Amino acid sequence: MKKSLKSVAVHFNPEKPRALAERPRLEAWFSRRKIRVLPLSRLANADVLLTLGGDGTILAIASQAAQRNVPVLGVNTGRLGFMTSIELPHLYKQLTRVVAGHWVMSSRLMLEIVAPRVATPMLALNDAVIRIGSTTRVTTILASIQGHELGRFIGDGVIVATPTGSTAYSLAAQGPVIHPDVNALVLTPICAHSFSQRPVVFPSDQTLELSLADQRVRNEVQLCLDGQRVFLLQSGDRVRLRRAPQKLKLIHDPSVSYFGILREKLSWGER
Repeated sequence: MKKSLKSVAVHFNPEKPRALAERPRLEAWFSRRKIRVLPLSRLANADVLLTLGGDGTILAIASQAAQRNVPVLGVNTGRLGFMTSIELPHLYKQLTRVVAGHWVMSSRLMLEIVAPRVATPMLALNDAVIRIGSTTRVTTILASIQGHELGRFIGDGVIVATPTGSTAYSLAAQGPVIHPDVNALVLTPICAHSFSQRPVVFPSDQTLELSLADQRVRNEVQLCLDGQRVFLLQSGDRVRLRRAPQKLKLIHDPSVSYFGILREKLSWGER
């Protein structure tokens, strides 16, 4: 970050007591440095959006930040925190470095999703998931990329993840880890009913279309974006996904590598 920090918007996760408890101290810290704290209604006027919570807190606000081109600085008060840059015990020491301009920004690819009965395209930072709500049967989804049929996925559903989202639900479903600088998306089956169905990585500038082919659907299949927004799908519905024109800017410490984060958060090398 090269320009001086003059204003910041702050977003707290109301379900995180540690985040709420830190609010008055944080606002006083900014006030002493003559940095204005803006409400979310004035997000477009902020130099930075600071979030206190976890990755879910960033996901809840990512679309708004990306559309307004405001970089996000995440403070982790939860457990994993792949996207958050600061752990709460080190908050003010690290904020001093941010104000001094010793941090950099990473541009994260986002998904654009066009869905039935939704007037405008939607954004997702991690993933878009089509899944069966019932646990007693499977669903069938037809997939095509750039108009070329990919295949018929039979199981609990599919996940379409960005590189950022490759370490979330997709990873839990045995999908690959994709570095954030790679311009690709991954389609990962959920509990596939065939050993031949495997995750597929494809270029992010290509359009993926998913069609719900199950004729027995009765409000059982959902489209879920970033684990935050849920829409019901009907038989024959088509969902189109591609790289969004907007990107989310995440502020991070240049001394901390992405691979170091993976090693720490996923406990690689430990027995």
